[in-house]
Amino acid sequence: MAEPIAASVPSTASVPSTASEWSTAAPGLGQAGRLAGRVAVVTGAGQGLGRGIAEALADEGAAVALLGRTESKVVAAAEELSGKGARVLAVRCDVADRADAQAAVAATLAAFGGVDILINNAQGGNNTVRIPTVDATDAQLLESFETGPLGSVHMMQACFAALRDSGHGAVVNFGSGIGVRGAPGLLGYAMAKEAIGGLTKVTAIEWGRYGIRVNQVCPAAWSPAAEEYMKQSPERWELQRRQTPLRRLGDPYADIGRAIVGLVSDDMQYLTGATLMLDGGQVLLR
Repeated sequence: MAEPIAASVPSTASVPSTASEWSTAAPGLGQAGRLAGRVAVVTGAGQGLGRGIAEALADEGAAVALLGRTESKVVAAAEELSGKGARVLAVRCDVADRADAQAAVAATLAAFGGVDILINNAQGGNNTVRIPTVDATDAQLLESFETGPLGSVHMMQACFAALRDSGHGAVVNFGSGIGVRGAPGLLGYAMAKEAIGGLTKVTAIEWGRYGIRVNQVCPAAWSPAAEEYMKQSPERWELQRRQTPLRRLGDPYADIGRAIVGLVSDDMQYLTGATLMLDGGQVLLR
């Protein structure tokens, strides 16, 4: 079961007894930001994109629950944000497990009293190893599906009531340019990411009546997986960099996190069911 690992929350919040409370630092600049007073849940928040997005949301004033499968990573990320004055909660959670997802959302509601923003960034499966389609196993395909689209469904279902009551409900799901244009040897990952696009469209239609916006982003940014790919295939990496119109890979905070802040804020309150390619122009190549 998911359990809160550590928290920096308002003193009036009812925090589960398994959570340890940090002293609140001086308010950060983000306390008067565009997301002040709102609560965000970010999956896969212990490193890479998820960590950068959580920081961007916190800098704009949101209280953030950081969810991830590895306890030490989400705790370290939460401690860093707490040191900047953010209100944060670190929760060990495997989104592929429905009970874990439900428990993580319950811990967030107990700590912060609501959920306004859900960022479904978590995605398992090893996409640094390319496996020909004829050799792909059921287990490899299922890992991508269970942690990606199915995990996103678990989180969306667990957060639905709170998002409906929010008045500012916003969900961001994570697709991929690999799902859009394909890539040899990445069958499970590409299929799972395309499934997330279907999930986004269906729920945008169904949940719009409740004022909940659901959009998808397809990012290309630095992550542990991207770094491993660069080390394993430096020539292919350099070719891809040169072919990208902006000639670089995105920064998790400045390029992806800040864009998501805008996407979930009231500045984009009339956008739903859309796919935003945050890839430096890579999709133009196909």
